Amino acid sequence: MFLTEIHIQGFKSFANPTKLEFHRPTDKSGRPVVTECGITAIVGPNGSGKSNIADAVRWVLGEQSLKNIRGKRSTDVIFSGSDKKGRLNVAEVTLVINNEDKTMPVDYPEVAITRRLFRNGESEYLINKKNVRLADVLMLVAKSNFGQKSYSVIGQGMIDAILMATSTERKDFFDEAVGVRQYQIKREQSFNKLEATWGNLAQAEAILNEIAPRLRSLTRQVNRLERRGVVEKELRATQRRYFGSFWAQLASQSKKLSPKLDELTSLVAKHEQQLNVVQKELTKLEKQDTQTETFNKLQATYQKLLEEKNKLREKQLVLANKVELAKHKMEVAPSMPTAQVLERLQKVSGGYRNLVEEISEVKTVSVLASFKEKLSNTLTSLEKLLSELRESGKQKPAPVDSELIKDLDQTKKALAPIETDLAQAQKAMDEFNQQAENDKGRFFELQRKFQTAQSAYNEKSRQLSELRIENAKLETRREDLQAEIKADLGQTDWLDSFKDIVEEPESLTTEIAKQKTQLDLIGGIDPEIVKEYEEIKERHDFLEKQTTDLRKTMDELVTVVEDLDRTIIKQFDTKFKAINIEFQKFFKTLFEGGKAELVIVTDDQTKKAKAAVKNGEGQAENAETSEAVVEEVEKPAILERARASQKIKGIEVVATPPGKKLKSIAMLSGGERALTSIALICAIIANNPAPFVVLDEVDAALDEANSDRFASIVAQLAHKTQFITITHNRATMERATVLYGVSMGDDGVSKLLSMDLEKIKV
Repeated sequence: MFLTEIHIQGFKSFANPTKLEFHRPTDKSGRPVVTECGITAIVGPNGSGKSNIADAVRWVLGEQSLKNIRGKRSTDVIFSGSDKKGRLNVAEVTLVINNEDKTMPVDYPEVAITRRLFRNGESEYLINKKNVRLADVLMLVAKSNFGQKSYSVIGQGMIDAILMATSTERKDFFDEAVGVRQYQIKREQSFNKLEATWGNLAQAEAILNEIAPRLRSLTRQVNRLERRGVVEKELRATQRRYFGSFWAQLASQSKKLSPKLDELTSLVAKHEQQLNVVQKELTKLEKQDTQTETFNKLQATYQKLLEEKNKLREKQLVLANKVELAKHKMEVAPSMPTAQVLERLQKVSGGYRNLVEEISEVKTVSVLASFKEKLSNTLTSLEKLLSELRESGKQKPAPVDSELIKDLDQTKKALAPIETDLAQAQKAMDEFNQQAENDKGRFFELQRKFQTAQSAYNEKSRQLSELRIENAKLETRREDLQAEIKADLGQTDWLDSFKDIVEEPESLTTEIAKQKTQLDLIGGIDPEIVKEYEEIKERHDFLEKQTTDLRKTMDELVTVVEDLDRTIIKQFDTKFKAINIEFQKFFKTLFEGGKAELVIVTDDQTKKAKAAVKNGEGQAENAETSEAVVEEVEKPAILERARASQKIKGIEVVATPPGKKLKSIAMLSGGERALTSIALICAIIANNPAPFVVLDEVDAALDEANSDRFASIVAQLAHKTQFITITHNRATMERATVLYGVSMGDDGVSKLLSMDLEKIKV
């Protein structure tokens, strides 16, 4: 794997698109030397923007600390403009890496890692122009053995910072140096998941502890409700037997009553029919008795005939009188005085008129008989008068006018049919009166028959009413019972098909009362309790399952953490020993003697240091160790086990230059610290070379002799890793294969000038 290009645009002072190309050293034939990675030197005056290239590399590899790239805000990395050039709105850096050897775990022969930041704060990471997450970039470079926090980018001041850092901070540096950074990332992710899982578990258990009392209360209530359900079921069964038996009894009584009711209804209808027949006959007779029209017609006919008869009789009498007068005129004897005759005739005429008036008022047979008697007396008086008139003045009658005799004969002849019609009218009236007498007897007979039928009808109606009242009582009882059943059981469609009938349902009242008492003792329970119980029970069961899964997940994560720790410790131990040996070798080379050593600070040493600080026994030499002591929050045993599984807590550096006895590296001079740091970095590169290393003026504090020794060491390591050095040191420039010059114009923009020194040599 080899860094081939760096593209910078809009990053800090590199406002214009800038490309740095890197090549492997070539042999005399111009072919790249595979065993040599080469050294690229970047030079230029102070303030020209050389270090911005190192910052750009660190930034594109995911650096989040603005302090490490010499900024305060995220937008500080975007070109802010100058007097002659306006500011930009985006900064972009791309690293192009040759991956033909597949050192980087992706299926691309060339990998381009890009980071882009906009002035509005939006940013994005790309791998081969595809958007990815920061975590993806960090994991990729960690697996490729380089990164922004590792020794692959050593910025200004970092040489001294490596030594002056705490043992814990130094350990982070060594994690990448020994190649366990990828495992550390996985371990951190697993441990973070473990803590998050513990937090979720604690939250779930807190919720469980919170809802458990309510669940227990609801469980008791639901148990009571279940008990209530059992009692209610038993009560419903008892009530069904009770109500069903009563219903069956009422149905049986109604069934027995129904034939009697039908029979009496039929008898009442029959008697009513008979009574109606008699009533109709009585009504008919009553109508005949009240209708006098027929009798009036008969009476009118009789009266008319009687009047005609009277007229004819009167005419007859007049004619007879005329005849008699005519006869008397022939007699010599004196006649009865006229006044007397008139008086007597007037008397007879008055009687006759009285009879005519009386006959118009005749309505009964008895009155008619009296009328006949009076009429007979009147005729007798008239005949007596006539006889007396005949006897008075017996002389030889004078001849009578024939016309007068003829009229008298005609009158007699006309009087004969009238007499016959009058007799018939009298007979019709007599028959009508007789029929009236007969109808009157029939009426009384029908009345007696009606009374008998009415009594029979009333008796049967009374019996029918009693049966109907009894039936109505049964129906009322059935309706009341049905209403009671609906109130207690809700449904009544089961009654007709109910079979479990008790002979004496009253015996079940005690059992029903007992079961109702049990329900009263249990008490009323809100039906919503069941819904709430089911919801809380479901939630409780879910949380219990979740806590079980979370505990299982925690165990699995602890196992993963412990496995990663074993891998880390194994690889760390192997690589650390080799680095320690190389560190001692490079230290002696740079210092031409002396003694140096790397010391691992374990968890036990940290605890001792912590106890010493607590007891006030800390000394100057373990001050750095005490700074690494972190106050730990009390966690569950499984988290403590996961935390405790990482035994290595820090790395201490012991360095003693030739002829000195120092107890702390803090007592070294600036140049000595720089040489010690360079020795440490070179030892790391020698044992675990990164694909490329960026060194930003790490040799600034070295004198000429030490610079030369440093340049020699870099040249020796150039066959293992690619070096990009930002330097003012001539010894380093002499050993570079490519030289880039950086300058800055009056527009505040950095510019590059490149030179291939190998071609110049040729």
